[in-house]
Amino acid sequence: MARLLLAEDFGLFGMALTVVAGLGALTSIGLDISVIKTKFKSDLELAKHLDTLWTVDLIRRVLMVLVMLVLARPAAKFYGEARVYELLLVLSLLPLIQGFQNIGLLMHRKEVNFKMIVWLELLTNLLTAITTIALVLWTHNVWALVLSQLVSALIGVALSYLFHPYRPRPRLDNNSLRLALEFGKYAFLVGVVGYVMSMADNVLIGKLYNAAILGTYVIAYNLAVLPLHGVGMAIVNVTFPAYAEIAGGKITGSELKRLERAFVRVFATSSTLLTLTSALLFLLGGEIVVFLYGSKWAAAGVILRTLALLVFFKGHAILVSPLIVSMRGMAPDAKIKLVEAAIFLVLLYPLTSRYGAVGAAWAGAVAFFVVMINRLRVAASLLPNVSGMLVRTVMAAAVACALGVTGGMLALAAIESVLGRLLIGSSAIASVVASVMVILSPELRRELRRLFSSTQQIQNEAR
Repeated sequence: MARLLLAEDFGLFGMALTVVAGLGALTSIGLDISVIKTKFKSDLELAKHLDTLWTVDLIRRVLMVLVMLVLARPAAKFYGEARVYELLLVLSLLPLIQGFQNIGLLMHRKEVNFKMIVWLELLTNLLTAITTIALVLWTHNVWALVLSQLVSALIGVALSYLFHPYRPRPRLDNNSLRLALEFGKYAFLVGVVGYVMSMADNVLIGKLYNAAILGTYVIAYNLAVLPLHGVGMAIVNVTFPAYAEIAGGKITGSELKRLERAFVRVFATSSTLLTLTSALLFLLGGEIVVFLYGSKWAAAGVILRTLALLVFFKGHAILVSPLIVSMRGMAPDAKIKLVEAAIFLVLLYPLTSRYGAVGAAWAGAVAFFVVMINRLRVAASLLPNVSGMLVRTVMAAAVACALGVTGGMLALAAIESVLGRLLIGSSAIASVVASVMVILSPELRRELRRLFSSTQQIQNEAR
């Protein structure tokens, strides 16, 4: 899509998405959390709860459609782009389509049954990718981006009923609604703050500059957050229900030990992956952009190098978030995010107005550095026995990242071709980062020994 479309197309689409995401954040009440954290007494109680959540969410999305139709023209005037009006009229169908998704999929998460979820996402992404490429070849403009969102939503809804037997129906149960709102009362605040942290930069760049500059920033940002979705969000989806199951009731000594062991294993291994990714983006951001998207996107490479710091900080913060929410609910997380959003907003305008998209990237990097420190502090207070591990792992990751970038720079001193720099540079970074992390992180060494032992056992059984 990046090779066939223009930066202006991505910018226009980014402007429209700020409205869609904003309404989603302002109306989110985190209803799904109650399903994962609650132990239901019977299948009937569970069915009432699921149907109530499905009905309330569908009503919420119908209201979103109506508000989007009202805001379409004012949003176009705000950005000074008449085409945003037409895009929003079509995108208003998106929340309505998504509202019909089978809520029974939440049971896969609650039961930590991720095999079905993985297959669902793989099939949805594959079908969406095929359709999107066809749309791009057909339209060669921004409408390919818009229509791909609707197609993806339709595919997701259709497949959701194939991948889970539950069939929701309209129902409103007062007890279920009260329970869901009790769990989700901070979700609105978290949603608004999350919107500020992820979309305020898009809004400001779109307002101060133009669609082309915003499109370049969107391309860089989307590439930067790929590892966060591929590693960070996957970890969150798996660990939150697992942590919640362990911390569901009164935590005893044995359960606390289980929680500590699970958290340490996840944090040590995931930190290594985030460190490797951050070093690669920081040193080879320009080469990655040119190789994937073409030379016309070279400006995104400069932004991507700064966003590499955001990946490092935000990634480590994401790893801690499921632990905090599972043990203390959303209140502590919401309060932390308020401070973080305030810092981001204070930095965003002066840096963006002076340095453009690069300044917006720096504002995000600084804000998420504070995010990481705050989340680590809270995690250390919840699990005091792992506080030393947290500090040691993050410091080891920072050292490994710096040495990996240095080693990569030395390896690239005499190499000029883009492909050569990618191959040699990534190999050097991977070797240095992996070696340093293994040396400095005893938790990672234990995990690797456990993995090697399990592999050996499987091979022996196969023989």
